[in-house]
Amino acid sequence: MTVALPEQRFPGRVLQVTLPAGPGGTPVTVGGQNGLPYAPEGDRPNRPAVGMEVRSGAEELPPSLEAAIGSLAGDPVALARRCVSGWGARFLFLSLTGCHPDSGGRSVADGAALVRELLDAVPAPVIVGGCGDEEVDARLFPAVAEAAARPVFLSYAEEKNYRLVAGAALAYGHGLVSWSPIDINMAKQINLLLADLGFPPERVVMDPLTGGLGYGLEYTCSIVERIRLAGLSGDGMLARPVLCQLGDAWKAREASDASEASWGDVGLRGRRWEETTGLACLAAGADLLVCRHPENVATLSGAAWR
Repeated sequence: MTVALPEQRFPGRVLQVTLPAGPGGTPVTVGGQNGLPYAPEGDRPNRPAVGMEVRSGAEELPPSLEAAIGSLAGDPVALARRCVSGWGARFLFLSLTGCHPDSGGRSVADGAALVRELLDAVPAPVIVGGCGDEEVDARLFPAVAEAAARPVFLSYAEEKNYRLVAGAALAYGHGLVSWSPIDINMAKQINLLLADLGFPPERVVMDPLTGGLGYGLEYTCSIVERIRLAGLSGDGMLARPVLCQLGDAWKAREASDASEASWGDVGLRGRRWEETTGLACLAAGADLLVCRHPENVATLSGAAWR
């Protein structure tokens, strides 16, 4: 007896987006799929890409990260080089945390200068994130947009600042990361607002906010799945590549607390915490992952759906 297995076909397709690289670098193209991750049906021309985060501000690293990148943590440019040439990151996420008043309070000019220096040193695609302070970022994003000698993606645009960030990106030919706080309606709304401004959709990726394992990951996966299903079902405003930043995984006590010996080795535990968060995001449909532990680049790249 022959049993016909059901096939799930979708009318929509995720928009293809390319993160541009510098001279000698390799651009990263994601999106283009018309099927769910790991499903037998559908066409998936571009695999998810795994990048690494580089932070400009001083911070106390969890034990696992201290052992892996501690010697480079104070030198963002050197760390960026190692991320790409040593650990295989396909793109970089530069967080200008050092410009935050509570993390050093470096000037906007310093932040823009770091962007120029890093872009000169590393040809890989780069996403540039702000410092997280609303007033500082209002000055930082235009300065970064002007300083960047080649196209980057600015992260992020949301309902409060989208006109300013999108205007800076349009003026200098950059892309955008649209951000929303684990809410599918808000994720769609920010893309609608950007579309109303005339921002090119092929220069936008979505960041729906990623909670770490045990600290909101289930909500993130639910929203990413809903975004992907809506986009594949024909909603053009949600048919966009999704970026998941895994940094929140390191905020979990289980990933960083060395005092609980019964939980196992904190070095391995921290890395596994980020790794598990990334694997869940891939299964939900993420196209871009930003991790912090070097060993997770190869692991997550190897697990990415084809």
